[in-house]
Amino acid sequence: MMERLPERPPAWLPRGERTFAYPYKDWRKPRVWCLAFFTDRHARYEQRKIIGVGSVFPGRRSGTYERALITRDFTALQWPLPLVDLEGRMGASRRFLLDDGRMSPAAGDNLLDAVRHLRPELNEALDGLEASLGANAPTGRVGERLSLEKDAVGTLLETFGTDRDPLEAWRPPFREDDPRSRSVPFLEGLPTLRQIEDQQIVHDYMRFPGMEGEDAVQVGWRIYRRNSESPHRLFVYNANRTQAEAVMGVDMIYVNEHARSVATVQYKRMRQSGRSWVYWHDGTGERELKRMEAVDDKCRAEEESTRTNHQRSGALGDPRLVTTPSMVKLCRTVPFMMNSAALISGMYLTREHFWELLQRPGAGGPSGGTRIVEHSVPRYLNNTTFTTLLRDGWIGTRGTSSDYVIDLIRESLSAKGPGSVVVGMHRSEVPPGNRRVN
Repeated sequence: MMERLPERPPAWLPRGERTFAYPYKDWRKPRVWCLAFFTDRHARYEQRKIIGVGSVFPGRRSGTYERALITRDFTALQWPLPLVDLEGRMGASRRFLLDDGRMSPAAGDNLLDAVRHLRPELNEALDGLEASLGANAPTGRVGERLSLEKDAVGTLLETFGTDRDPLEAWRPPFREDDPRSRSVPFLEGLPTLRQIEDQQIVHDYMRFPGMEGEDAVQVGWRIYRRNSESPHRLFVYNANRTQAEAVMGVDMIYVNEHARSVATVQYKRMRQSGRSWVYWHDGTGERELKRMEAVDDKCRAEEESTRTNHQRSGALGDPRLVTTPSMVKLCRTVPFMMNSAALISGMYLTREHFWELLQRPGAGGPSGGTRIVEHSVPRYLNNTTFTTLLRDGWIGTRGTSSDYVIDLIRESLSAKGPGSVVVGMHRSEVPPGNRRVN
């Protein structure tokens, strides 16, 4: 940390975000972003000095003796500050100077006051850190959009088979005084490039397969690994205002390169009506449903052609429970929650199941219109079942139908269109799971 933190951060790390393996210690909960002071490693406390200030997020254990520690916004002190100089102004709170970890609120305030008094040149940096850490969760339509994007990213991480910890480290990427900045995607608020070890990955993450990436505020990439030694990598792409939603009516796209499988999910919000939660189907929803139906029909045709070729050649197929890509998630409209990795409780349905629910006699509203009432849905896939089936390749396209959907995605990812789309690309050289290895 002492070697890397003072370095000028690379251009793709605008806030100097870095992840370190840190000796495991039970820090005070909850695990949230904290304003942090960094000291040198002198063996004697009397000689130890504060050498920098920034913010940290304590991740979960990464082994028996270590945890992941995310750091960012590091500012080095021009003149190191001895810890013993702080004792007089901290009173009884000076005992916290003997150890690391998260302080109590009172001790933290005392430490900040002491540092501000002794090093007034740090006031601007400390003000910026406090403002960032004290940010309120977005509300209204911005909060609703971020909730769905967060759920899509969390679903991809769950499907990939890794922890959803990064979601807890989210911080607002926008400024309160700039309304335009509030349209940036959820992924922009996550720590940048988690667990990236080499420049080849940096090269890969800037490119969707077969095309060059764009450097724009509407487009963000992150890469995740199951662990530092895992051959599995998840490339997550969060594109706002793209044609992918306009073309296929989806919000989340999952591509598994090894299984040659693609699945798409369209999020549908349910609003509270009395004691019930209700999804109201309107003209926009109908147009999205028709677009998904057209994609599914084309995939069925490709699937039938693939099956015929397999029968002629005697090749074994790759079985799926669902071979069409289009799924729907009905979920409640909930406030955007910071410092939480929880997925939105909801119901995953195939497009055909969703359409059947809209055709039932009870789908008519008391004053007209078509609706789906949450408690009237008899069967559905929950978050755990859906991500398990998707991870093990039981849901999604195969063969040439996968190529067809991927071609649609490539043609659709343009910054000129509307919408909010989260793409996850699972890349590995070994089977993702539940497959026999020859």
